[in-house]
Amino acid sequence: MNKLIPLGVGVLAVASICGAAEPSAAVKDAVLKAESAWKEAVLKADRPALEKLVVDDLSYTHSSGKTQTKEQFIAEATGGALHYKAIDFGDSLVRQYGNTVVITHPTTITTTETGTSHLYICEVWAKVQGRWQLASRLATKIP
Repeated sequence: MNKLIPLGVGVLAVASICGAAEPSAAVKDAVLKAESAWKEAVLKADRPALEKLVVDDLSYTHSSGKTQTKEQFIAEATGGALHYKAIDFGDSLVRQYGNTVVITHPTTITTTETGTSHLYICEVWAKVQGRWQLASRLATKIP
């Protein structure tokens, strides 16, 4: 949980300096393509793809409150305790803050172990060395 505080403060700091902006069509398309590639990599348990799609200091928080590092998340998603069957994103709100894009949307995730969950997801994507990577993800259950 402590990792979320600096990230949240960082996003707010960037927002206060830059202000939220509607990303250009090219940026929005690139980030949504990265998100789609992440989704496919999770569904296929594709470790090499996930290694490229997330930052080294990833903070990945599940709706249960469990927060994982990059290695913990990738290990679980590619052969660990959680087997993803479907990930369906609802309408997305995409906002840009400099080289950071925040995507929020309702999401339905189905795993073999936990069944179907209806969640609200907040993802932070950062442009690192010329490509968009997932830097943080936080999920909460929709009542």
